[in-house]
Amino acid sequence: MAKVGIGLDIGTSSVKIAELQGGKTVSLERFGIVPLEDGALAAGIVKDRAAVAGAIREVLAQSKIKHRKVVVAIASQAVIVRFFKLLKMADVSKEQLANAVRFEAENYIPFPIDEVTMDFQVVHTDPREGDVEVMLVCAQNEIIHSHLETLKEIGLQPLAMDIQPFAMMRAVGLEGDQPQSVALLDIGAGTSDLMIVKNQIPTFTRIIQLAGNRLTQSIGKNLGVNYDEAEKLKLTLSEALYDFTNNNPDSIGYKVNFAMQEGLKELVLELKRSFDYYQLQQRTEEVSRLLVSGGGSQINGMIPYLQNELGIDVQLAVPTSDIRYHEAIHAEFAADVAKMTVAVGLGLREVVNG
Repeated sequence: MAKVGIGLDIGTSSVKIAELQGGKTVSLERFGIVPLEDGALAAGIVKDRAAVAGAIREVLAQSKIKHRKVVVAIASQAVIVRFFKLLKMADVSKEQLANAVRFEAENYIPFPIDEVTMDFQVVHTDPREGDVEVMLVCAQNEIIHSHLETLKEIGLQPLAMDIQPFAMMRAVGLEGDQPQSVALLDIGAGTSDLMIVKNQIPTFTRIIQLAGNRLTQSIGKNLGVNYDEAEKLKLTLSEALYDFTNNNPDSIGYKVNFAMQEGLKELVLELKRSFDYYQLQQRTEEVSRLLVSGGGSQINGMIPYLQNELGIDVQLAVPTSDIRYHEAIHAEFAADVAKMTVAVGLGLREVVNG
């Protein structure tokens, strides 16, 4: 019997779902996207359970997905990811290592240890010295429980809880050996999530507070319009490579793009700072490629703009070519692919590893 994986991505501004089926090949069978009320999810916590539950019910109906077992993502800004070294722990038992990680974690988590749920993975072992490098991932119990209670309310069973950048890494096929450092950037509504991967290991993670909502708010403030109108202007008139020299400063297009310029420059600056820090941390290791997803990646000219500003290869992050698409949804999915990367990666967790 073919494996089925359902990925559910509850974002700040929308809920996305994807159904994948595995076998000799992996195929995307169904998907859906519905908007989410502003403030229903804040800092990773489900604040308005009725609104989130309603959006999930709607996306299930829209996509005609019947399976009730899902893999769900926790927003990256709600998750703490830390890397640290444990000395002389290479040959200890799993229980001893887990105890050592829990003890050391208190130095890296800004919350009481009994208020979080954590997991860890050894990412590197030094056989000569016997040291291990650990990746710690944790989230506050309040965040996890808010998701679990919402899913329970509508009869969904979570098989696993993942975080968005890890799902994105899986979707684009970076779980194989990658000798070069590749960066993943998901430009969402509330935050932009950055992760750098090398040889299947996420070696750097960062949350950048500039994302789609900030750009929309800037347009609204500068043009004196409400948020909904500013969002429409952003979607229809924004161009990351806008030519200010040959356009009328009094035109609406000029004003929209002028309002966005500060935000785009800030995003580039934060990326450059992150890459420089990573290079320093990894001793001259440079980021060779950037893969971009999320609604913000759909701004006209965003990919070439980032490539020009960063001086590296920048591409739209799309699910690995190993995935086939049900013919009935292929064209529709292609239009929304930038928003669906995380949901696809969540579904792949069960199809590939389940």
